Amino acid sequence: MSLFEDLSVGQGPVEDDKRDHQLRKEKPSKKHEGRNEIPDHLPVIEVIIEPDQDVTGMKKSEKKSPETLEYTAASLVKKRIIRPKYALPQNEGIIIGKLPSRPIEKGIAEASLLSHLIVSKFIDHLPFYRQIQIFKREFDWNVSASTINDWFVACCTLIEPLYEELKRQVLSSGYLQVDESPLKY
Repeated sequence: MSLFEDLSVGQGPVEDDKRDHQLRKEKPSKKHEGRNEIPDHLPVIEVIIEPDQDVTGMKKSEKKSPETLEYTAASLVKKRIIRPKYALPQNEGIIIGKLPSRPIEKGIAEASLLSHLIVSKFIDHLPFYRQIQIFKREFDWNVSASTINDWFVACCTLIEPLYEELKRQVLSSGYLQVDESPLKY
């Protein structure tokens, strides 16, 4: 309690307020630079809104074009590959187009879906169970955790030669260094 006995009532805060006011005056005032520009590389959807009144015979003078940003969520698209069969003359067999290669043979996941799963897991830190919840909520698609895990294992198997080559190059170098600090700096 003796810590505050020496202060006179009212003097300390008044001096502090004056000092704060002086510091605020000395600070150069920043002008706000305004809103960041919307990048030009983004796709543009133009919506034309005509007035409700009849405009026949009137001249158009100028357009008011405010630009806004709209978010379009990613989507799952069912890809159907159609391969017509052609019969050879005189019943000698049939001809059909060759299926394009896929990362997982006989699997339903295309490379884009597999890469989305892996980027979401390791870059966006979304575990598979949460991605499954998102697929259910956003696309009404139930996918089992075992299927997602099997796809992940298949992708890891596909990049195993790349991993082995990277490991070989790292271990053959004369100097190894790792930064395992948990803090970003």
